[in-house]
Amino acid sequence: MEKSSDFVVDTYLLDLPNCYLNRRPRFHAPPLQNVACQPHSAFHYRSLETGGKQQEQEQENGANAGADLDRLSALPDIICQHILSFLPAKDARRTALVSRRWRYMWYACASFTFNEREFHGRPPPLLQWQCSRQNFIRFVDEALEFRKMYFNDLSIEKFKVSMRFVEEVSPCLEKWIAFALERNVKELSIIAEMKDLIAVAEFFHPFRVPYLLPQAVFTTKSIQCLEIVFCDLSNVSGSSIHLPFLRSLDMINVHMNDSIFTSILSGSPLLEKINLSLVCGLERIHVTGEKLKMLVVFKCLPLEEVIVKAPNIESFLFRGKRHSLDKIDISSCRKLKFLWLQRASNLTDDALEKVAALNLNLEVMILSHCSALKNAVVHSPNLWMFVLFKCKHLALVKIEAPNLRAFEYSGHMITFLSVVSSPKLDAIIHMDRPEICSRWYAKLKNMCSRFDHCRSLWIRCEHDIDLIIPHELRKPLLPQLQGLTELKIHVRNGTRYLAQLEDGIRWIFPGLKNLYVESDGSTHHFQYAGAIGDVGPAWRKCRDFIKQENDRF
Repeated sequence: MEKSSDFVVDTYLLDLPNCYLNRRPRFHAPPLQNVACQPHSAFHYRSLETGGKQQEQEQENGANAGADLDRLSALPDIICQHILSFLPAKDARRTALVSRRWRYMWYACASFTFNEREFHGRPPPLLQWQCSRQNFIRFVDEALEFRKMYFNDLSIEKFKVSMRFVEEVSPCLEKWIAFALERNVKELSIIAEMKDLIAVAEFFHPFRVPYLLPQAVFTTKSIQCLEIVFCDLSNVSGSSIHLPFLRSLDMINVHMNDSIFTSILSGSPLLEKINLSLVCGLERIHVTGEKLKMLVVFKCLPLEEVIVKAPNIESFLFRGKRHSLDKIDISSCRKLKFLWLQRASNLTDDALEKVAALNLNLEVMILSHCSALKNAVVHSPNLWMFVLFKCKHLALVKIEAPNLRAFEYSGHMITFLSVVSSPKLDAIIHMDRPEICSRWYAKLKNMCSRFDHCRSLWIRCEHDIDLIIPHELRKPLLPQLQGLTELKIHVRNGTRYLAQLEDGIRWIFPGLKNLYVESDGSTHHFQYAGAIGDVGPAWRKCRDFIKQENDRF
């Protein structure tokens, strides 16, 4: 009967008789390929001249060369254990077959990661799911038993468990978590996955209870990084929360109320990073902390207000739910470097200007679906990336950022009052489908004039006709723009008038050296050489091809 590799590992670890392994004695004979074969006279001459020292050195080098053939075995145990920590648990356990030294190497590791999906390799059939889950539970139990048996005095740096949650596995999760907490774990990750997307919807309107996280997790002083996914904190008492060394907190699809979160903040004075994603039950978040550097608030329900009063915070990411009226207050922040606000409904023009003026170290700012913005004015000396995306009431933008090197705008055509930026600016403009009229071309010309000094400009539009200025409207739109040298155009619905598009773009930017037109998976490259207005040989060849294509269709 054929035995699986796991059975062989078990037999080897338990040292049972009739093992399938072929345990041959290990001989340490010198490698033949490293023995020097030289005439006796030459060897005798050399040994007389050097007193035999060179002979001894060559023999030593030969022995070292043989040892270098197995560099992995030459590594110390702590390095080997660190390498094993990156392998899936099932594969790391199989390294017990390598040699006697490796028999218990994995069990002495400071990091354990048990992932049910990795254990199965691929999702088992529905009828075999219960049996597969029992195999995973048995695997984890046996691994932890071996750890207790041989290395019970060693602490654990990292412990992670990820599995699909049903109520029957709650005792197993509690036992595994207690094992890690008893050994002063520093990084703890508990992922009790829901069954499917329907269960995710049930999480916010629960027809069944998610995993109730034990109270002991929030009273273990050794924890420095804590990740909780699909858990319920209703059993946790806020008065007993004490995590004095906690630095990173990730809560994803977690159910808790405002008082528990406030207790976590007060009981964790060293917190540097907080991630609240899809958290249910929070209504008002009041974040404080002298050490806090990063805060993420992502689609929390039924959230109404977020107040950040962390004096040293550097990164703040907020994304609200659609049609929600979340109030964001970051007026107390002074050291922001990264700011991402999406669906921040109360971000007004004055609030944006104040945030940019108070945070002089601001480097990246992304504003998306901020409906209260109308006239955005940004003065920031260190800002190098600025993104405006789908702010539907936005009409005017003024940017004064001398170090700005990346700008992106998506939405309807707006007026750019001024754009002061670096000469290395790369700008991207995504234009919504316009209503073609004479005012449209005037706005297009105005927008292009603000980015005439860019290193490169990329315009994305629906149809090529959106960028073709009729000949009768060109005279009122003078003067032409001479600064831009590289332009990329992406037409989402295909190019029907490629020659007219090139002519219109060439009229707006006569100083172009490279023009790229992307559409339907292909790119047309127009290259211009010489002085302004001169047509190089590459363009002549491309223009002849365009004429042939137009004649054919």
